[in-house]
Amino acid sequence: MRVTRQLLLPVLLTLVTTALALVPEKASADERTLFGARVGVYTSASKPFAGVELIIPVAHNFDANPNVEYVFGEGRTYMTFNMDFHYDIYSHSRTFVWVGAGLGVAYLNPSGPAPSNTDVGANFLAGVGLNRGPVIPYFQAKLIAKGDTEFVVAFGVRF
Repeated sequence: MRVTRQLLLPVLLTLVTTALALVPEKASADERTLFGARVGVYTSASKPFAGVELIIPVAHNFDANPNVEYVFGEGRTYMTFNMDFHYDIYSHSRTFVWVGAGLGVAYLNPSGPAPSNTDVGANFLAGVGLNRGPVIPYFQAKLIAKGDTEFVVAFGVRF
């Protein structure tokens, strides 16, 4: 689905407002808001990316995960703005996994006379993390289903 430039700001404001509305009033020590940074590759574009995220507890083992990713490349600007949700599945070890889904807005602005393009897509993700105290390293895979579907592989840390 193509979104015009006039709709980009309202869509982004909706994503941010939704994320802020989900911030709980009182979180336990085990359920706290986390900040994260990640790097990886958009496999269809064969380009690296860097991103930042928040992990906001919504309910027991269920988190909101607003995030932004910038895909590096020459001759264009390519960014995604995402509002994902995931359910964490803990084991008796320090390793845990999650599965989730969400919505994203992909913005592509090539250099030159070509017009920019904004698409809305559905995100499907799964990851594995190591709960190692104040820093949580993790791997995540994400499928962005939109006009030109992308598969994303990431390594990140949350703290």
